[in-house]
Amino acid sequence: MPIDRRNLMAGAGSLAAAVLTGPAAGATPSPPVEKLRGVVKGPVFARSDAGYPAARRGQGTTPVEDRFPALVVQPDDAADIAHALEFAQRQDMDISVRSGGHDLLGASTTRTGMLIDLSRLTGIDLDPASRIARVGAGTRAGALTNAGAPHGLVPSLGMNPNVGVGGLTLGGGMGWVSGICGATVDTLLSVDLVTADGRVLRADADSNADLFWALRGGGGNFGVATAFTYNLHAIPQVLAGDIGFKADPVRFLRFLRDFLAQSPDALEVGTLFTLGPDPTVIVRLCWSGSLGEGEKVLAALRAFGPAILDTVRPQAFASFAGSATHFDNMFLRGGEFDGITDPVIDAFAEIIAKGGPKGCLIGLLHYLHGALCRVPAGSTPFIREPGHILYNIVAPWQGADLQQDRIDWAMATSQALKAVNSRKTYINYLSYEGDHHVRDAFGPYFERLQAVKRRYDPGNIFHNNRNIRA
Repeated sequence: MPIDRRNLMAGAGSLAAAVLTGPAAGATPSPPVEKLRGVVKGPVFARSDAGYPAARRGQGTTPVEDRFPALVVQPDDAADIAHALEFAQRQDMDISVRSGGHDLLGASTTRTGMLIDLSRLTGIDLDPASRIARVGAGTRAGALTNAGAPHGLVPSLGMNPNVGVGGLTLGGGMGWVSGICGATVDTLLSVDLVTADGRVLRADADSNADLFWALRGGGGNFGVATAFTYNLHAIPQVLAGDIGFKADPVRFLRFLRDFLAQSPDALEVGTLFTLGPDPTVIVRLCWSGSLGEGEKVLAALRAFGPAILDTVRPQAFASFAGSATHFDNMFLRGGEFDGITDPVIDAFAEIIAKGGPKGCLIGLLHYLHGALCRVPAGSTPFIREPGHILYNIVAPWQGADLQQDRIDWAMATSQALKAVNSRKTYINYLSYEGDHHVRDAFGPYFERLQAVKRRYDPGNIFHNNRNIRA
């Protein structure tokens, strides 16, 4: 339903103030909110509603305890989203869109205005014969992984099954099979989208092709994605699990640098270090090629030293990647390195030796190689530099209350790594504020993305993200 631009800001004054501040506890919601509830099929939560705390918090792990949207809308379909966008713009409300709630900066939850939470858009329509799945934007990666399991089909999604496919895909997407299947956006066939002016579009290689290009790595800058259509891959079995070592970080990281440089396409590795003077490193890995060849490749990893843990075994992909431990909160920061260089190794070793709150971790993941890096230059705005690697800083805890010491540790660690961070940081891991970081992340494609932004969101309605300002 197109939005009438002539009346876009009608009633923005006192009505906007009432909506933005929200009603007092126990009060009847203001008439504008009731008007929205009259046209939206999904639930709408104001601050006084009993369901507001859970709706505001969402199902993600990024803490949002300092963010209190005036309204949380959980749409049932694209029409609901169009109504919500029209309402918010008429009331001059800030708008944010949340898929899974794992945004490192928490930008997908607005501090004051309307949060459009896509958690009810979880439908999966999978055709085993064509190996194609159409998936709602609020679906968790693990749900699609598990849906494909009975058919031996695997999506190219992220390593964490709790992450929502929406934010993951719009930022590019890397995971356990990227070396042989490419990025998530390389398997993307189409995106259904609601634009700022309420139009419902489908973007693919033939329709709205400029928009489709931008959505394959340009983030949530162009509209509200409601559904994605993916190609899936036939991978009946993987060799996967964890191998753990007690190891000097410098020695292990030098070993890992050489090991990854020789790694075949079929191997994906993530590592996590505990903190303190006697660290443990856990290597979580997935081999998606022939099992015999995989055992030979992993023999080189096992040769590093005596393992204190080894759970690697042949298994169905979903058994390995379809579920994970869930924390109530997981304060994350991350970024990208140009490689495992000596300065990176020194910085990591210093952080590990210094220690931190119990249970906090620091690691490397997503070594960029294989099919991920063989796409034609410019085919997507997602830049993949062979040999680059991502890092993450993980501060988890159970319980709803903020653990400030963990947050402070993660922030300080992020700042300590800033000097060795690549300028071309993967947009989903970009943890530093500032327009210049966004421009650097998109490099030569930034101006083309700006042009698409001007066409589809000239008012920058969708700015609570890694924002591309037109």
